[in-house]
Amino acid sequence: MQNSITATLLSLTSVISPLIVLATSCYFVIKKASIEAILLLIGAGTGFILTLIYSVLMPYLMRNQHSAYPDITTIYTILGVVGFFSGLSFAMGFVILITNTVKRNQVVHNQFPPSND
Repeated sequence: MQNSITATLLSLTSVISPLIVLATSCYFVIKKASIEAILLLIGAGTGFILTLIYSVLMPYLMRNQHSAYPDITTIYTILGVVGFFSGLSFAMGFVILITNTVKRNQVVHNQFPPSND
């Protein structure tokens, strides 16, 4: 019993980084509700849920439900497609965020006239 609990806790260490990304995305949405923040939140939230499914639910299903191989393969395929769109959403939000940040910095730098010193 103790070995099972330890194994479960060790498998949950992979949830820490998606949880941090999700928390950061939530904070960003609270501070600035924009399209890039929403895309980041959708991608991070879906990625966190998928990480939980891969870390907790799938091992449980394979161990206790004795599911057939085609069923497990179908589930992994569906989760892979959802994960692809989750990553795509996060990447699009990140690219928009970086593009807007760079444009804003260029506007600030071009705002002041050059020095004649």
